[in-house]
Amino acid sequence: MAEAALSSKWLMRLLFAGLCLTLIFVQLLPLETTPRRWAGPDFMLVVTLAWAGRRPDIPSAPLVAGLFLLADFLLLRPPGLVAAIVVLATEIQRSRAPRMRDATFASEWLNAAVLMIGITICYRIISALVLLPTPSLGLMLMQVMMNIAVYPLVVFISHILFGVRRANVHDSAVGAN
Repeated sequence: MAEAALSSKWLMRLLFAGLCLTLIFVQLLPLETTPRRWAGPDFMLVVTLAWAGRRPDIPSAPLVAGLFLLADFLLLRPPGLVAAIVVLATEIQRSRAPRMRDATFASEWLNAAVLMIGITICYRIISALVLLPTPSLGLMLMQVMMNIAVYPLVVFISHILFGVRRANVHDSAVGAN
């Protein structure tokens, strides 16, 4: 029985990694040749925060770090900056998950929104401190708003298609396995 739970957890981690790799691949496709005037949501970030809040045992820190570091390299972002910030945000989300188990969806959504805003603020501050070129503030704010707006949809799709539900009492032990 414990082996079935362990293999289910690893299967969900493989699903999470495959989903993130698919999202990276879609971002790399040359679908538009002109610069966009709007910023769409960062689905990889939203999926990671949603899964970390609902099933904290699935997106482990090394897995999140590796996937976001790969995204940093492939999407030509400063290597490791977004990965480090997202790992910290994911760990905060994982630590809050047991307390959020009985909370309403609105409070879960607010918690994720605060983390997404914090990620953006940290990215802007660190980029400014080390003199990195940053996207315009308007585009970053638009992306944060899109992330927050799409969070319920990502949670719904994760729940329906992938079976990612809030962890119950038996699943609340957050392990690094």
